[in-house]
Amino acid sequence: MNLKVFLSLLVTASVVHAQEQTPPLTLEEAAKLYKPTYKTNFSTDMTAFMQNSPIFNGLGFVYVNPNGVSPKITETVVFHTNTVKVPVTTTTIVDVPYTYTVPVTTTTTVTVPYTYTVPVTRTWTTTSVVRTEVVTPYSVVTSQNSHFDMQFGSGSLPSWTVSDVIDQVLANAGQLTPSETQTFNGADVSNYWVINGAPTSAQDVRDALKNSGVKAPWTKGAVDISGYTTTGVSNANTTTTISNPADYVDGSGVLHRARTITVSTYSAVEDRSKTTVYGWVDTNGNGIVDDTDNVTVLTNGSFRGNATSTTTTETGERVTFTDETVTEHHSETVLEERTGTREETRTETREEERTGVRQEERSETREEERTETTQEVVRNKKNTWKFSFSPILSLDIQTPTKITSLDSQFVVPTVSQGTSRKFIEPSSSNKGFLVEKKVAVTGAIGGAVVAQYSAWKPGTALTLGMAPIAGTEKTFRTIVKTGYEAENVKVPSVPSSLNDLKKLKVGDSISFAQMGGVMFSAGAAYVALNVGVNYIAIGQWKTDIQKVNDNIYYVNRTALKMNNFGASIGTTLTVAYSANQFKSTDSQFSWVFNTADSQGAKALENFVFKGIALDAQKLVNSTGEKVVMAVTKQDNIARGHMRTISMGVPYITASWGKGRINQTQLTQYFPDNTLGDANYSVYLKARDSRMFNWIENSTVAFSAGRYNVRDVNTNELQDSGYMGQFIVSYTDTHTKGSELQRVVNQLVALTGMHKELYVEVPKIGNLGYGALSFQLTFDKSATDFLMALATDRMASRKLERDAQVFLNGYVRGNGFDRRNNSSSTDPIGMCGTIYNNNIDTCIRQAQEATLDATGEAIVNLRDMKAALERGDRRAFTTAYADFGKSLTASPFTFQAVLSAAVAGTAGKGVSSSYNVSGTRIKNYSLTPSWDAALVNEVNPLVK
Repeated sequence: MNLKVFLSLLVTASVVHAQEQTPPLTLEEAAKLYKPTYKTNFSTDMTAFMQNSPIFNGLGFVYVNPNGVSPKITETVVFHTNTVKVPVTTTTIVDVPYTYTVPVTTTTTVTVPYTYTVPVTRTWTTTSVVRTEVVTPYSVVTSQNSHFDMQFGSGSLPSWTVSDVIDQVLANAGQLTPSETQTFNGADVSNYWVINGAPTSAQDVRDALKNSGVKAPWTKGAVDISGYTTTGVSNANTTTTISNPADYVDGSGVLHRARTITVSTYSAVEDRSKTTVYGWVDTNGNGIVDDTDNVTVLTNGSFRGNATSTTTTETGERVTFTDETVTEHHSETVLEERTGTREETRTETREEERTGVRQEERSETREEERTETTQEVVRNKKNTWKFSFSPILSLDIQTPTKITSLDSQFVVPTVSQGTSRKFIEPSSSNKGFLVEKKVAVTGAIGGAVVAQYSAWKPGTALTLGMAPIAGTEKTFRTIVKTGYEAENVKVPSVPSSLNDLKKLKVGDSISFAQMGGVMFSAGAAYVALNVGVNYIAIGQWKTDIQKVNDNIYYVNRTALKMNNFGASIGTTLTVAYSANQFKSTDSQFSWVFNTADSQGAKALENFVFKGIALDAQKLVNSTGEKVVMAVTKQDNIARGHMRTISMGVPYITASWGKGRINQTQLTQYFPDNTLGDANYSVYLKARDSRMFNWIENSTVAFSAGRYNVRDVNTNELQDSGYMGQFIVSYTDTHTKGSELQRVVNQLVALTGMHKELYVEVPKIGNLGYGALSFQLTFDKSATDFLMALATDRMASRKLERDAQVFLNGYVRGNGFDRRNNSSSTDPIGMCGTIYNNNIDTCIRQAQEATLDATGEAIVNLRDMKAALERGDRRAFTTAYADFGKSLTASPFTFQAVLSAAVAGTAGKGVSSSYNVSGTRIKNYSLTPSWDAALVNEVNPLVK
């Protein structure tokens, strides 16, 4: 997820290369290797404190009794004596007369009218016309003319026979009619063959000789024996005028649209040579051109004159319509109502009354008083609290290994020409490897008080917990020659003396850190569901050491403090959603030591192993040859907020998060005594997953920064600026070629830059470590141009249109068919990867997303401009980061903004780098550059 692998590779390679020079590096030269830059500062180290571990999200370590707490119960027995009335019943039998009814049934037949329905079917035919549009691209030359104005010429005038002229003319008949006008010595002279057509017979040539007369100039047309040949050109100039006239419909009803008329005008001073008739001599005086007559011929003619030509070409689309008549047959069935009669049999039942006698049993009840004693048990309930203790125990161990092949595959094309290599080659096992091994152990031990109340629903509780946190971390980086050595690199123990550091190779680096802190949590729980807040305070002390050469060591000491407050909801150790706000402050101080000197060696040991900087400071301030140099002192304050969804169990987790980080940085570089003051704002989206030591991280971010660099003594401003950087980063300690290919495809889909960024990854089942990094930077000139564009109403509207033009061009160029729900190709996976699979829905979603994203980007650029004018650096970088968020919402907005920045700065305001690397593939590096050809290709914004 971070760029440390690539930065470490560059720094290590620089150090190793420096040692191959003669003489060896001095302290001053070594210090220059670590000079800070303010133009890129993206780092995700601080997000390490937002891991999806119970240590940090406050969930998952409290046990709640699901049965709840029972109230306290007491029982009391009470005796009661009562006088009660008891009912007494007597029964007698009597004869009772009664009346009853008997049913009598009669049947009759009657005729009844009724209504019924009959189905009736009718048919009819309809005719409709379907019109289809047929589009045919065309490109025609509508007009072409040329002219040659001879200024001077020379040649010899030998005498030929008519027969020789006929043979030569017919041999060159195909090149005798160039359609251009000619002016010789101020008089217009047309070519005879242009006027009368190319010769096809000997008689055509005789007629031409007779009409030409007996001496130049050729008033009836010059009779050329051969076409002219251009032997030299100077002062050549070609101008092109492009216009876009309105659409029109020709006489045949064909619509001509999207018309572009290109007028190319050519002018030059040309040297030409040709053979032509100077005059015909009627040798025998008979007035007829005979084959034996003499002809004076201008041979070896050399002419110089002004040649001009104009060619008009029209391109566009011809649109015709075809009508197709469609006939449809229809039928409909309806029910018609009709009437008739039928006979029905009706039955009628009536009751007849009769009398009789029956015996009935009659009962009589009366009450009698009696006395009785009863017993009652009374239950008394009282709600109670129950407090219990739940331990907090956590242990996290990470030992990832990252092995990157140094077998390089560099590609340095211009973007307008495309990438010449579209595939990554497998790496050699003996070209060298960069190895990074890390060992990190973090643990927490504490407890939580769990409070349950008997009146609450069983399984409900309040919790309050506290746990101290401690951890250690050690990282080792080295370069080895073979894959076998890379697989067997051992992480050295934390050095305790200078002798331990001398065991390192030149270029090796080792860092070790200790971390401690405390976490407080409070919340409510219901069985496995937890809702609560947590507060974490952490401090870290870290030392980085790199061996620059045999005697020079670079040491950087960092002291970091971080406070994090978060709220979360989730289930115990499975799924959680958290929102966190954090603040971190750190101070860094770096030195270079020359241990060839005994004082430098002692100062290094005291500083690194005892934490005493007094000796080093004295040597820095001393006169004479330097054995210790202070390099940088840096103070950082970062504030941010993250929202994260995580799931999993310890050592097997996955999380998705996004948020913003604002950072203030103050850096003093001692060798040139400068002080850098910078503000940064980062918007990022991240995804992390882990299965034991198989760790995958991916980040999409936009980092905006503004900085000033001043001289510490004079306060003179030496450098200032601002920039924005779009970053995509991916690392996976155990990956496959197909997984790395998926990441490449996602990058292409995010940016739309298929031509520049798509590359095929070898289909290797076990690729080992894999990484991808892409950075696109807008410098100050590009930023200024984009802000000016956004504040101009016409230019900003054109930017919105250009984003739609990129989308429409993509849809047309890849054969998207809404009617048949298909496309010829979809290089960036627009339908299915970014938007809906349905073509019509996909295009509509892309249009809406592109319009919204471009509009938001314009608003963000205006906010940047306003913040810049009032001198609010933090508001400027925050608005710039929001612009980066809008930029990544649509690949077509991305392309429109990129093309505008490239066109507005002639390709100089935008830079980028692209790297795909791994253990078993070559280190593929591409550095696109933008040139004038791209400016034309991307349809630049012009006010």
